Amino acid sequence: MNSAQPGQRVWVNGSVYSPADPFATALLVDGPTVAWVGSDDAARGIAGSNAVLGDLRAAVVTPAFVAHHLLGDLASLRGQSSVSGSDDDDAARLPRARDGYGAVEVLGTDPGELAEAVRRIREDGMHALPVLVREEALTGDVDPASLPSPALGLAVREDTPEDAVRRHLVACTRAGLQAVLVLPSPLPDAASTAEAAADGASASASADTDAGDAAATATATATASVPASTAADAQAATPAASTGAVLLDRVLSAAEAARAEVGERPFRARGHRIVGVADLDDAQCERLASLACTVSCRAGQAPLRDLARAGVPVTLTTDAENPWTAVKAALDAPQERLRTSARAAFLALTRGAWRAQAGGAPLAGQLAPGAEATLAVWDAESVMVQQAQGTGASWSTDPRARTPVLPSLDDSRLPLCEATMVAGTLVSGEEPRP
Repeated sequence: MNSAQPGQRVWVNGSVYSPADPFATALLVDGPTVAWVGSDDAARGIAGSNAVLGDLRAAVVTPAFVAHHLLGDLASLRGQSSVSGSDDDDAARLPRARDGYGAVEVLGTDPGELAEAVRRIREDGMHALPVLVREEALTGDVDPASLPSPALGLAVREDTPEDAVRRHLVACTRAGLQAVLVLPSPLPDAASTAEAAADGASASASADTDAGDAAATATATATASVPASTAADAQAATPAASTGAVLLDRVLSAAEAARAEVGERPFRARGHRIVGVADLDDAQCERLASLACTVSCRAGQAPLRDLARAGVPVTLTTDAENPWTAVKAALDAPQERLRTSARAAFLALTRGAWRAQAGGAPLAGQLAPGAEATLAVWDAESVMVQQAQGTGASWSTDPRARTPVLPSLDDSRLPLCEATMVAGTLVSGEEPRP
C-alpha cells in the first residue's frame, strides 16, 4: 500500500536499531530523511506541531534489507531454480518490499530482461541496483554512460581463461568501473532451503491445525532445518567445492596480475567484487584482503569467521521471502568457520550491501540522522544480541556495552514484516496508528 509522504513522522514505543543510539525507542522522519533517533519523550518534543504520530506497539524498526537476485542464465550458473510468484507466473520471483526489502541488486546478461526487472522493482517502490553481466571479458574502451550502473559484470565459468578475467579487470579499472565477477555455485541457498522446508511443513499440517499453529510450525521447522540441510548439501557437493576453490585461485591470480598492470591505488579504488564465493582457505582469505576485493556469498557457504579475521569486506546474498532466514543461516551454520553473529550477518545484508555498491551513499543502510529513511517495521517476539557459537565475541552481549539489539532468531518464529518505507514513502503495509 502506497502512502503520501507527510512532512514529518514521529514513531514511538518501539525498538529502533540505530548506531546513533543503541537504546532508541523512537525515530523522527522528515520527508525522505531520518532526522533523529532516541527516546519517546524527546521525539515528541522535537517533532513539529504538524508531525504525524505513530505508536509502534513494541515493533522493531531496522534498515530495510538489500536483496540480491539473478536473472536468466545467471540463476542456472549459480545452481538456483526459478520460483514463480502470484504476480509474475512466467518469470523468476523478484524480491518484494512487503518482505522487508528496500532495494534489489539484480544481475542479468540480457539488457532487455534487466531493464524489465528494474521497472518492476521500482514499480514496487524499491531501489533498483542493476548490474549488466557480460558473457565475454571486456577488452576495449566502454562508455560508462551506456551501462545501467557504474559496475560491469563478467560471468566466470570453469572454462573462462584466466587472462580474460585479467583483461576485464584492467578494462573496468581504466574506465572507472567496478568489476563484478560472478562465479558458479553448485550449492543451494540455505535460506531458500529453509523456506522450502517451511512450505513442506505447512502443506503436511493436519486438517484440524488452525492457520496460526500451522504458520508457527512451518517457521520453526524452517529455522531448525537450516544447519542440517546446509551440512548435507555441503557434504554432497565436496568435489564441486574443490573445483570452486581452484577456480577462485585462478581468479585471484588474474586479479593480482591486473593490479600489477594498472597500479595498486587505481585497482583498490574501484572496489571490485567477487560474487558467489563458497569455501576458501586462509591463504585465499589473505589474498582477497590484499586485493581489497569485496566478497558476496550466501550464508552457510563461505567461511565468514575467517574472512572477518582477514579483514575482507563481505556481503551476504539472498532473495528469500523472509530475509531473516539468511541471518539465521549465518548464525547457525554447521561449521564454526562458516558462522558469524546475527549483527554481522544483518550488517552484511544492509549497510555492507550498500557500501559494496559503486558510488553508494555513505549513510545508506543505517538509521541515523541524515540517512535516507529506508526501513522496515518487524513484528518480533523478543530482541537480543546474538553471537554465533564457537566464533568468539567481537563485542559484548552485556547491555552495558550499548550494543544495538536485533530480533531474536531463537524464538518459535522469525520476525514478520509489517511495513516497509523507502526514502520516506511507505511502500508496503500500514502506518503505525497513534
